[in-house]
Amino acid sequence: MQVLLKLVARLPLRVLQTLGAGIGELTFWCSPGYRRRTRENLRHAGYDDPALFSKVGRNAGRQAMESLWVWYRPAADVVKRVEATEEAEALIGRAMRGDRPVVFMTPHVGCFEVLPVWLAHRFFAETKRNITILYRPPKKEVLRRIVGEARQAPGIEAVPTNLAGVKRVIRNLRLGHTFGALPDQVPSQGEGVWADFFGRPAYTMTLPVKVARQFDAVRIFAWGVRTGDGWRLEAEEWTEPLSGDPREDARLMNRRIEEIVRRLPEQYAWSYNRYKVPRGALPPPGDAR
Repeated sequence: MQVLLKLVARLPLRVLQTLGAGIGELTFWCSPGYRRRTRENLRHAGYDDPALFSKVGRNAGRQAMESLWVWYRPAADVVKRVEATEEAEALIGRAMRGDRPVVFMTPHVGCFEVLPVWLAHRFFAETKRNITILYRPPKKEVLRRIVGEARQAPGIEAVPTNLAGVKRVIRNLRLGHTFGALPDQVPSQGEGVWADFFGRPAYTMTLPVKVARQFDAVRIFAWGVRTGDGWRLEAEEWTEPLSGDPREDARLMNRRIEEIVRRLPEQYAWSYNRYKVPRGALPPPGDAR
């Protein structure tokens, strides 16, 4: 399986993006459940444009195929396709060269896989500060090995979303390294709180805001905007004070994610089941489930 994926990743990025767009479009129209969830999420956020529905489906396919290219290509090849804005370069550079821990929050916008690769290639040799990223292991063993190993690289430590992984994140932050999270990913029961996201209760992870407050970390939202056969890295610092109340801080985090998503809604992962109730978790107050 891994050999096959590596062979696929050798195709030109433009070819993979085109292939991914076709797969995404086909999946959107052939899967009623996938299509229904995408439309429901978009409409709840105030979007009701059929053209946007189609763009979202194609971009979801592009993201899937791009990930293979990012995972299995040399970091130098990937970084050549990433152009950081002046603001992002300056902000991240100051944070990485500073003496405070850094928490990166990367929503499911554009290609979120490029940030760790760009960051490690750009700053690891200079600062010796790696980034620890959490990933949700697939159910199948062969896929667990692929997803975990593919994300490992010099300057990048990928750990699963379990207790051992969280302990590793905390340990590395104490050592002065950085942490990267997908803040709009649904956490497991007990690892999140219910907080509004586009006007609906969403089970929201609290780890990014908790460790950011605990370590007085620099908080940076960063994301990779798809621009043809490459990406533009954008970033902004989140300086809004954290209260220490997980629900309030999660609400503030979701609000910032909403602001980012509204800048380029066609590149957000609207098909993701953001409003599900994790196994073992109680539904939000007032929910008939």
